[in-house]
Amino acid sequence: MSATMLLFGPRWLLLLPLLLLVPLATMCNRRLLIPLVISAFLIVGPLMRFNLPLGKVGSNYSGAEKLRVLSCNIDGAHCDISHLVSVIKEMSVDIVALQECPEEIKLLLPVGWYMIKDGSFAIISRFPVRKVNTVQITSPKSKWPGTFLLHTIVHSPDGDIAVCTIQLPTPRVGLMRILDRYSFVRLSRSGKFYEETDRRRHVALEIRRYIETISMPVIIAGDFNTPVDSTIYRLVWSSFKNAFSEVGLGYGWTQRVSVRGFYYSSRIDHILTGKGLKPLLSEVGPDIGSDHLPLIADIARIIP
Repeated sequence: MSATMLLFGPRWLLLLPLLLLVPLATMCNRRLLIPLVISAFLIVGPLMRFNLPLGKVGSNYSGAEKLRVLSCNIDGAHCDISHLVSVIKEMSVDIVALQECPEEIKLLLPVGWYMIKDGSFAIISRFPVRKVNTVQITSPKSKWPGTFLLHTIVHSPDGDIAVCTIQLPTPRVGLMRILDRYSFVRLSRSGKFYEETDRRRHVALEIRRYIETISMPVIIAGDFNTPVDSTIYRLVWSSFKNAFSEVGLGYGWTQRVSVRGFYYSSRIDHILTGKGLKPLLSEVGPDIGSDHLPLIADIARIIP
């Protein structure tokens, strides 16, 4: 439970003790500043998941035209749709994967673009695209199934690519059950928290099993509702290339979170690639009014 709270909480809070310890070390023994500086570096760097783009475009890059993919949870009606369209045009995006997309959404896209819309998911492409399937899963102790994935095929100039947009269950439900404004954590509710964690793991594994049936190169983009260092992410998604982890610079925070009036950011949106594809670039896009920021990646094919 404490590990989950650290994963999804503001990790910079671990720096707060240094506000007291650094002045004390300065007054008492300046040699003590060395371990404090090292601690600060470890927190700001690895613990807060500052990413260095160690992945490079290698000799196995085919030189084929890259695809620029944008993924965003547009948070229903809160998104500025006109700004989103401007970002798509200005950044020369080829494929757009949207989550929490309202049924009545109207995107004034360039002539000749294609859109597949199903429920709260949408795939938009400047290349022809067709729907393959939506995946519904009934979670343990749930009466009704939820829709967690939209599977399409984009007919790009260099060959067909499967593009899946997903939104997995949020940890917020479980966390809100145990958080208490007076005692901070109410352990008596921990059973509900673990039930929600099991549900999130179950859904992620079922989605992974479905994706394993896709034989062509695949791009998986969406709101995973989990950071890359979580147990669920490592269990389910570690065999895929994470575009930002490979070639992104910085923290890659995509969601602005509010818990009991406390605001912070986290990296829970991802663009993953399967075999035959390689991320070349990844960055976080501008604010479009949603509580999520767009995530953008350039994807290219790999020479066999």
